[in-house]
Amino acid sequence: MARKCWVLFLAALLLNFPLRCRSEGGSRWRVYRAADGLADSSVVAVTVSPRGNVWAKHSSGPASWLEGFQARSIPFSGGGNYPLYESRSGQIWCIYADGVMEYRRDQWVQYPVSEIHAENQSSGLRLVRPVPLLPAERDHLLAVLPDRLLEFDSGQNRTIVLRQARETKLGRFNEMVEARDGGAWLSGSDGLAKLPGPVRRLTPESLWQSFPVEPAWRVQNLDRPFEDDEGGVTVVADSALSGGKVVLYFNGQTWATPVPAPEKTRYAWRDVDGTIWAANRSALFKRRASDWETVPVPGLRAPQYNDVAAEPNGVFWLATTEGLARHSRQTWRVPPELVSVDAPVFSMLEDRKGGTWFAGTNGLLALRNGQLQTFKWPVGFSPAFQPSSALYNSPDGRIIISSVGRVFLFDPRTSVFLPVVHPAGREVRAILGEFKTNLCAQTVAPDSSGGFRLETFDGENFDAFFEPKADWSLGNELVFLRTTENEAVWLGSNLGLGVWDNKTRTFQQTTAAQRHSVELLEAGKGKIWYASEDVISEFNGRTWSATRFGLGQIHAMFKARDGSIWVASAGGVWRFADGSWMANSVQEGLPVTDPPVASITSAENPKRVYDSEEVAFNFQGRDKWDCTQPDRLLFSHRLDEAPWSPYSSERSATFTNLAAGRHRFAIRAMDRNWNEELEPEIYEFISVVPWFREPRLIGIAAGGAIVTLFLAWLAVNRHLRLLRSYAVVEKIVAQRTKELERANQELLHSQKMRALGTLAAGIAHDFNSILSIIKGSAQIIETNLDDPEKIRTRVDRIKTMVEQGSGIVKAMLGFSRAGKEEKLCDVNQLVSEMKKLLGDQFQHEAALRLEPGTPAGHIRGLGELIQQMLLNLILNAADAMGGHGQIVLRTGRLERAPSNLVLAPAAQPPLIYISVQDHGSGIAPEVLPRIFEPFFTTKAFSTRHGTGLGLSMVYEIAKEMGYGLMVESTQGKGSTFTILIPAADDSES
Repeated sequence: MARKCWVLFLAALLLNFPLRCRSEGGSRWRVYRAADGLADSSVVAVTVSPRGNVWAKHSSGPASWLEGFQARSIPFSGGGNYPLYESRSGQIWCIYADGVMEYRRDQWVQYPVSEIHAENQSSGLRLVRPVPLLPAERDHLLAVLPDRLLEFDSGQNRTIVLRQARETKLGRFNEMVEARDGGAWLSGSDGLAKLPGPVRRLTPESLWQSFPVEPAWRVQNLDRPFEDDEGGVTVVADSALSGGKVVLYFNGQTWATPVPAPEKTRYAWRDVDGTIWAANRSALFKRRASDWETVPVPGLRAPQYNDVAAEPNGVFWLATTEGLARHSRQTWRVPPELVSVDAPVFSMLEDRKGGTWFAGTNGLLALRNGQLQTFKWPVGFSPAFQPSSALYNSPDGRIIISSVGRVFLFDPRTSVFLPVVHPAGREVRAILGEFKTNLCAQTVAPDSSGGFRLETFDGENFDAFFEPKADWSLGNELVFLRTTENEAVWLGSNLGLGVWDNKTRTFQQTTAAQRHSVELLEAGKGKIWYASEDVISEFNGRTWSATRFGLGQIHAMFKARDGSIWVASAGGVWRFADGSWMANSVQEGLPVTDPPVASITSAENPKRVYDSEEVAFNFQGRDKWDCTQPDRLLFSHRLDEAPWSPYSSERSATFTNLAAGRHRFAIRAMDRNWNEELEPEIYEFISVVPWFREPRLIGIAAGGAIVTLFLAWLAVNRHLRLLRSYAVVEKIVAQRTKELERANQELLHSQKMRALGTLAAGIAHDFNSILSIIKGSAQIIETNLDDPEKIRTRVDRIKTMVEQGSGIVKAMLGFSRAGKEEKLCDVNQLVSEMKKLLGDQFQHEAALRLEPGTPAGHIRGLGELIQQMLLNLILNAADAMGGHGQIVLRTGRLERAPSNLVLAPAAQPPLIYISVQDHGSGIAPEVLPRIFEPFFTTKAFSTRHGTGLGLSMVYEIAKEMGYGLMVESTQGKGSTFTILIPAADDSES
């Protein structure tokens, strides 16, 4: 509040000392016509997209869109006041007679929608007031029909009913607009609804908030809702009581009492400061107090208003028959609470409770809690104020009014003015500022002809601390007294500036410009600024220097909380920040945040320059929506990594003695509201040195000629030597090639023989296991010749092992899946058959126990190879226990793969596992990583000799089939080998 009030104070002092607190409407208008790039000056519909683009539909011909700097157009055919809608993803939509259409790849693609077609056929008014649309996510569009809210999916060419009107309390649906939070506002005949955001996630189950209108008001048919910056909604409705139109306002919680609207009002919206605007077909209105006043749009003679689109911060667009009009608010404008003030204002003060006080010609004005009060001056009081020292806060909460020759105290609690009376009868002439937690007052004796005293004043008591001597040279008309952070005390008068000297106990005149003082303040970094009539001087701690001329007559100077310094003068309001001066006058106006854009072209500037030349670069800029005229823009520039120059209105920069090489010239623009371009425009160029001025180049050229001749001679000499060496090299290469080919043949033969030996040893190992079972079965048959049943069983087992051996041969012939036929297998059945196969062989040596899962499940694979893997593991287990002990076979199902795998399965869980557990000697930790290597065995020195191929074959089969392997071993307790097989799908099982 304080900063806002100080800006108002500076604005009030803009051109002269007293100025009326009233601006010319506070609005700025910009009208776009065909001459500005529109396809046509007559506009029938306007929308603003979430991307910031403005779309205008004309009465005929192409449609236009503006992005802030220029207008463009797209083809459009067909009549009707159909607005164009642009989504966040950049899709462009519009209604047509049979449905909706999208502008894609430079043409309109039509999507017939039966519900929209039926609605358009039902009433001719749909040409003037078309079905409202609202783009949702990509390829999705919301459409409002009187009895339902539809979502159209152009990707699948279908419609979904999100809600029927009869399911709500709104009655008939009318209009829908997107809310600032990403949701939507939907108006109906009986009220308003808030749809949750974002709209792309709306479903038939989404929760709506309904806000019906008070029935006693008897209003209906709410039109298009307009949301303001505070989240409130303004809407026009029909009144059954008056038979006319009313304006309704919903603040997000409750409805305000209806306000009668002008006749045939179609749209109403609320400005950022609470002002209500309205428009009908023939006029634009603005509500002041309780009355509507007609607002003419500059540049429009007799327009018809067809449509309205509102944006944040008081910006709105009017689609008229004479052009597209844009309204925005000026930076310098009268606050709504002070519109009624029509008298000169001289000074302003913020009290300790946040209230604002103004000293004017008619009295003391107080703005507290949004209410303005006027307290008339006492009878006989004639205000004559200094602009920088009129109002002060007293320690006890009262307001001190310092006029030239008169000082009053005003008590806000009693609303009473009391003159400040000195206990010694002295005249209190002025309050000069704060001094040692109190105020400093200038007093004079009633009979004195010119002498004065400076005394502290706390609202009740006076205490003198200075009285000038006979040699006083600063005069008796004092303006201010200021104390800086270093406790220096400065006194300004009509004759100049003085500073307190502790040695002489007086104010010594400084070397600053000795003119009528205006203000003194600390500028930061130990510097002090002193403003006199038309110049600002700077004190760096040792010397004074003039820092700014040409501002006109200075009326006030103030330092804001952000460190910037504001100056009010006859030439306008000036602001100093970051080393740059910014001027605001009656030409500036918009509180926009979009910065201007600077541009520099190669057509006007060189791309290649000589280092000794003086090079000038020309540039220009443009503000978005032309809020600031090009000749009012300011520019800052820099070359390469040099510091940025202060902002100025110069549109060219000159450089000399540029270093040779590539350079980057950067330029950025700023408007008068301190909106700075974030991404500077970069112009690259090259600085070169003329060769005839470069002695190094001449020396290099001479040296190059000498080197060229030498190299030419050397090249000829080396070429002759090279020809002689070619023959020798070719002979050596031929000899080495023959030797290499011979070595490659020998290596290939050796590798083939080694691979063949490894394969043969593996096959021999597997067949040895099969033959051992066949041999055992044959021995049982010999000893049981009189038992046909047992002979038949052993014969079947021999056949099974023969088939298994045949399967191994087939697998080895191709060693690929091409010849293998996988089938669905029951794991428990497969393991049970393996147990039966080995049962008699292990009866007298090792016991074999089966612990099947319940159930383990099915797998898809080759049962013979799985049994072959189990056979190798069981035989290894028997060897590990010395032929005595118990071997446990387990099956089961895993939903998650273990972490300590030797070989990971190719498929994801679930997995079927088969484990073989023995209670033998276990495997030593240092041996465990090598057990799957071919020909590696721990039985070389035992009574049971091994080949070292059993576990290697298990590993290779598992790897080929995509199975997993896991080994768990504890030395002295035994080992467990687990095969992990991907489970078959439930549908296959």
